[in-house]
Amino acid sequence: MLKLKTITDLQKLIQDEIEESTVLEYKGSFAIQNPKWKEELAKDVSALANSNGGNIIFGIREKESVGGNSIPKELLPIPNTEMSKDKLSQLLSSNIQPIIDGLEITYIPFDHKSGFYVVFVPRSNTAHQNRISHIYYKRRNATVEAMEDYEIRDIMNRSKTPIIDIDFILLKTKISVTQNKTPLLFATHKIIEEKSIRYEYTLKFRAVNNGQILAKYVNYYIYIPQQIVKESEEYDLKDGYSKIYEDNTTQDVVGIELGRPQYGPARYDPILPGMCDRKHSIKLNISEDNEIKDLPCIKYEIHADNAPTRLKEIKWEDIMIEQQSKEEYIDNIPHFAPNI
Repeated sequence: MLKLKTITDLQKLIQDEIEESTVLEYKGSFAIQNPKWKEELAKDVSALANSNGGNIIFGIREKESVGGNSIPKELLPIPNTEMSKDKLSQLLSSNIQPIIDGLEITYIPFDHKSGFYVVFVPRSNTAHQNRISHIYYKRRNATVEAMEDYEIRDIMNRSKTPIIDIDFILLKTKISVTQNKTPLLFATHKIIEEKSIRYEYTLKFRAVNNGQILAKYVNYYIYIPQQIVKESEEYDLKDGYSKIYEDNTTQDVVGIELGRPQYGPARYDPILPGMCDRKHSIKLNISEDNEIKDLPCIKYEIHADNAPTRLKEIKWEDIMIEQQSKEEYIDNIPHFAPNI
C-alpha cells in the first residue's frame, strides 16, 4: 500500500498521474453540501474494506485520463472548520458496521487553517455494511457498486475455506515500428524510413487466495471468447469459448542432460492466504480496446480443496489495463553475399 504522510507524497501522485484503482480513490472534498454525504462517506470506506483495502485521499481534485480512469489534478486543502480527524473517525465508526479494525486516518496540514485527510482501509475478513443505507458495497476497478449475495457470503467465509479468485490484467503493448524502405540502388545513400504504430494485447492471469485458509489443491478453467484467442485451436472449445485449464502444480529441476534441465514429477504448490500462484498469459487477436467492449464476459470455474466450486463472470471493462512500449526495426534492404 502507498505510504502517504506528507504534502510531497500527495504532490508526487499528481506529478506521476497515478490513476484511481481498486485500492486508491481521490476526493476533492467531503461534499457536506450533499444531504447524503455521510452515507456516501460510509459507502466509499466500507467498499474498500470489503474489497482489497486501500487509501482514500480527501483534498485532491481529479480529472479523467485518456484511458477513462481518473487521475489527480490539483490539491484542494480542506478547511478545518469542515472536518477534523476526531470527527471523521467518529463518523466512520458510527456509520459502518461492524467497525473496521486497523483503519487509520492521517491528517496532513497545509497551513494552520486547512489540510488533507488520508484514510487507510485494511482488507477485512468480514463483510461491512453501510448502516445508513443497509447495503453492502464493493469496489470494482475505480467504481463502487452494491455487492451480490454470493460476494457477501464469500467474505463471511474467508476464515473457513480457501477463497480462490483469478486476477486479470490486460497488457497493452504499443509498438513503434521503423521500417527501412530504401531502394537497393540507393542503399549506400540516404536511408528512407517509414514509421508506424501497432498494438498488441496479452491477457495475463493468476490465481489468488483471498481467504484465510491455505489452498493445497487448486484447479481452474478460464473461458475466453474464441474469436479473440490467438492459436485458439490449441484449446478445447465450449459454446463459443476457448477453454483454458490451469492448476497450481510445479516441477523441480532434478538435473541437467545435454545442456537441458530435467524435471521431476509434478507436485501441487500450496497458495498461502493473501498470496498468488504463478502468472499465466495468452495472446489476444485484437488491435484496439474497442474490439472487446461488446464481447461476452470472461468466465472462470475454480475447484480448491473442500471449498464449493466457484463460478464467476468478469466484464471486460472491469479488467485493469497495463501499458508498455517497445520499438521494432524492420530492414527491407536485401543483403547479398559477395562473389568469391
